[in-house]
Amino acid sequence: MFLRRGLLAFCLLISSGQMAWSSSGTEGASFLDIPVGGAPAAQGSAYTAQATDVYAPVWNPAGLGYLHSIELTGTHLDYIPPVYYEHAGFVVPIGKKDDSNNSPAGLGFSMQYLGTNGIDARDNNGNPQGTFTSAFAAYSLAYGEKIADNFSVGMTAKLITESISDASAKAYATDLGLLYKPMPRLNVGAVIANLGSKLKFADQSDPLPLAGRLGTTYQLRPQWDLSAEAVYRNSGLTSGSLGTEWRYGDIFSFRAGYNSSHIQGLGAASGFTAGLGIFFWGQEFSYAWVPMGDLGSTNYFSLVFRWDTKPRQERPRLKSAQEDRDFEEFNDPTQYKDIYQFLNDDEKKPLQFQ
Repeated sequence: MFLRRGLLAFCLLISSGQMAWSSSGTEGASFLDIPVGGAPAAQGSAYTAQATDVYAPVWNPAGLGYLHSIELTGTHLDYIPPVYYEHAGFVVPIGKKDDSNNSPAGLGFSMQYLGTNGIDARDNNGNPQGTFTSAFAAYSLAYGEKIADNFSVGMTAKLITESISDASAKAYATDLGLLYKPMPRLNVGAVIANLGSKLKFADQSDPLPLAGRLGTTYQLRPQWDLSAEAVYRNSGLTSGSLGTEWRYGDIFSFRAGYNSSHIQGLGAASGFTAGLGIFFWGQEFSYAWVPMGDLGSTNYFSLVFRWDTKPRQERPRLKSAQEDRDFEEFNDPTQYKDIYQFLNDDEKKPLQFQ
């Protein structure tokens, strides 16, 4: 039976909403570009500088150097039939925690799976030949470590497999990541993703979707942060994304973003994303909505389970409203006017709000 691989690839590329840079058919394992996790997807995929959690093995392995707890996650993506997508991840911190409740290193595992139900198969003349299924998967093992108080590095090793009917292929790849914190409220992250071998089906070999990402996250207030990210892909496309998250106490957070890689061939409105997180006893349920123009929209449903639910000093969205008021008072020198008036100019500078 002859399977029209190009037709299948086209179907999958439409379902991922990434037509602009994948439709050339020159890259394999395009499913690796599907955003992982409800929180990252809702923020327009601007997550490289934020990934100090269970999503670090996929988004930035260097973030494993700032873990504070064992975390487990599962994601279901409601995709365009007959395509479905699942993700599972697990991270564990290693070493003694510091004053910020973070460990100096961490290990992580991630599995991404894109599958299809029965797809009609046809021969060279277009005659029906029954149905077939396909499966695309990536299994990742990651390690990250702090090499300074404000700087960490990490690496992810991947096994990538694809099967279409009775044909199969596999490839190996790695991600390299950096995470730098020049000041308490600012993170900068960089990743080179999918460095590896080609994916070969029979006599056809396709390179992996090699890409470089540079992102930053800035904490405007303890419950509100903004993120921005730039992506350059080996296929030639350069894109950008913006994301924001605002949290109300310990109850829920609202997330929104814009990703320019979504708009190619689908319209400018397809770049907008949105979602929310609901928190209960330190655990999290996340939902994300990612539109795809005339094709409809995709819906993410994610659960994150954390063993340690203590607040994290460097993650503003895990702080309460009371801590927000404390933050404002601490950064207001007038609250200490009785002492402040006796300081000289050099002594006042460290207390001034930045």
